[in-house]
Amino acid sequence: MSSANEAARIELKSYNTTIPMGSLAIGVDNIHHDVFLSPRFVHSTREYLFDLIRQHTKGSYVAGTELRAVRGPDHTTFRKLLTDFMQSAITQAKFHKNIEIDLLFRLALLKFLTIEIGNQFANLILEGKEWIRKRGEHFERSQEAHVIKAKLSELQSARRGVIRAVGQQVAQMVVDAEENVVCKARRALFGEDFAPLHELLKNRLVFLDGGKDDVFFLEHYILLGNYVRDPDRFEVMDALFNEFLVEAGLNISEDPAFTEASQTHAELLEQAQAMRVEIANLEEQREAFGKRLDRGAFLNKFRSSSGASDAQASLNDVELRLKHQELRLEELGPQIDAAKQKIDFLLKDHKGRTDAYLNEPENAQRLFDPMFSSEAGRPVRAKMLSELLNRLEQQEILFHVLASYEIRLIAGDYSPPVHLQQLRKALVSKEELKRVEQVLKQVPARKLSLKPIEELSRKIRRYSHEEMQALVLCFAVDFLRLRRDIRDAEHLTTCMERINLVTTEQARELSRLNNRLYECVLQDEAKPQQDQVVSHVIIKADVRGSTRMTQDLLSRGLSPASHFSLNLHEPVKKLLDRYNAKKVFIEGDAVILAIFETESNLAYARAVAKACILSRQILVVCNSYNDRAVTSNLPALELGVGVAFQGSAPTYWTDGDSRIMISKALNLSDRLSGCAKLAKRLLTGQKTHFSVFQFLNAMEGASPEELDEFLVRFNMNGIELNEEGFQKLSEEISLDSIETRLDMPWGKENVTLYYGEVPLGDSVELLVLRKGLARQLLPDGKIGVPSSHPYYEVCTSPALYDLVAALIRTQRAAVEPAHASQ
Repeated sequence: MSSANEAARIELKSYNTTIPMGSLAIGVDNIHHDVFLSPRFVHSTREYLFDLIRQHTKGSYVAGTELRAVRGPDHTTFRKLLTDFMQSAITQAKFHKNIEIDLLFRLALLKFLTIEIGNQFANLILEGKEWIRKRGEHFERSQEAHVIKAKLSELQSARRGVIRAVGQQVAQMVVDAEENVVCKARRALFGEDFAPLHELLKNRLVFLDGGKDDVFFLEHYILLGNYVRDPDRFEVMDALFNEFLVEAGLNISEDPAFTEASQTHAELLEQAQAMRVEIANLEEQREAFGKRLDRGAFLNKFRSSSGASDAQASLNDVELRLKHQELRLEELGPQIDAAKQKIDFLLKDHKGRTDAYLNEPENAQRLFDPMFSSEAGRPVRAKMLSELLNRLEQQEILFHVLASYEIRLIAGDYSPPVHLQQLRKALVSKEELKRVEQVLKQVPARKLSLKPIEELSRKIRRYSHEEMQALVLCFAVDFLRLRRDIRDAEHLTTCMERINLVTTEQARELSRLNNRLYECVLQDEAKPQQDQVVSHVIIKADVRGSTRMTQDLLSRGLSPASHFSLNLHEPVKKLLDRYNAKKVFIEGDAVILAIFETESNLAYARAVAKACILSRQILVVCNSYNDRAVTSNLPALELGVGVAFQGSAPTYWTDGDSRIMISKALNLSDRLSGCAKLAKRLLTGQKTHFSVFQFLNAMEGASPEELDEFLVRFNMNGIELNEEGFQKLSEEISLDSIETRLDMPWGKENVTLYYGEVPLGDSVELLVLRKGLARQLLPDGKIGVPSSHPYYEVCTSPALYDLVAALIRTQRAAVEPAHASQ
């Protein structure tokens, strides 16, 4: 190829994404991974798939033969269950800090769905046969029964099409749940690192019957030949594009181990050949000595016995040497086999590295698209495209490729009765066109004309050079997409084969007892009868100046009780269910709430994250009231919110019928929500995006608990989170950090912001926190330098959230070119 040297400068990308499963426990059979799926999800899915298959085949079976109640598939319920199941999977993976658990459950989901689609289709056929059987022997021999059996036979022959239609509808639902809900939760919990793995799990070919389907390939990729004589079968096209990779300068060096293995294998073969020659010589010598002894047996009676003894000794020596060589050759056999296996493995590995470049569809554009990327490479890519077109013509493949694109317009009308492969060949071959004509004559009721096929046949021969190049470029991209997706489907199938779907309680209990079971159940199925609290979060919202507000309202003849109740207490109560929060105390100037983590919901609760979002919502309620209060001339609400996490259950005292909570977190939240008058005097009126600050006036060497007593806190309509809570939050969601210079009460400084997304139902909420250091409070009342004592603020400023979102977009924009260049 004349452009080979220039093409060597083309930079190609590789694709070799695989599902990691190395950290997962092997099941009780020491081969597969044991997975138990939610019983409610399994039962509902089986019913849904049966109803969905019945809907897709309603024109192919006789109505009235149903043993089950006829109903339409409940798409809404199934989508909700599917989304809940996938969210349960990612939540458990986060709890165990292992993304492979989510991948395992997603593979188990694919295996279950693909198996059940086939099973429920078989159940539909079985239902019709069972209906006939139940009517009795006399009915089975009736004409009506024969009609029903014929219908069932037609339905069985249409199995591939039904599996394709139902499978792709279910596959789309899985993709929709992933893209609309689950991916947001995964990004919030794990970040962006594992996106390629879950992109691989969207593969639709695994839902096809046998992983291949001409109709699907025609609609979404390119229809290639299936038979040995077809010039455009997959293997031929694969070899063709491999040649272009070599000519594009792709040179993957051989592993040194391959050279060593080849040399070892060759040496072993030489040794084996030398041994075989030696064995042949020894066998000839043995035969010669044997004949001599037989021939001289009679004469030896009259001669000295020494000659016979020498001959016998020589024969014995030859036999010993022969047995030794045969034993050596036998021992050499396994060594030769092992060396050959090593060579095959290394060859497969080398081919896999080459295939990784053919599995990246973008390489088709990098090789053949003149308009791709920079102008500098356009002449080279134009030559490569022209060469590809020439080779397709030389190998008599071009018209088959063009025909594959053109029959898309008429495939729905002619197939069936004409097979897609036959229809495609009819555009290229006159002999095949005549066969198609005979097929059409056998179905006169369809009134199918040969004219559209003949017109398309003439059309592909009238293509201009530019039109051919455009379609050949499209073909290159489609073929590499098909190759990648077939490779991914085979990889997913291999991974699914490593999963054992546990279906019986006995097997479930055995695997669980041996700590080998992975269970993905819905949240309400995981709740035991005795659900013990293991940790909790306390939220305290403290109303400032409540005494003054009460006096003000009384002086106007207004009711302070109804004022607090309508504008703060009742709106806050409406928020509790969404965040699984419980009321500890709501009265007067204090709102105290708790979110409990129990043994059953530990993986799902995300108590600290929910507490932070709920605290922000409480401040939204407060700000909404304050906006109305300005126009109504009512006193404004000022709050300070403290959020404290404790990694153990609270204790309770009882006073009659009421329970009194005893908790360190309760006491700590009270301090976190506080605001010292000195701090308020220092900072009121300062312009800043933050509402929580700490100042320190203490002796050196004080313990953290002692330091807390010397802290001067400022919390004006802000939210402070304790350090243990921040550590728990970093386990619950994926937190990233950025640094930026922002205004503080003492001037601009670098501020460390942590941000992440919190999954809540089908959506996610952005959460931004600031890590601050308590500043020294000087004797003259001025603010000094920062200390080493940290504190954490849950940010509430809308402007700050907009700023963080903009910084995130800037960072992602900077990262994308870096990934593209790798």
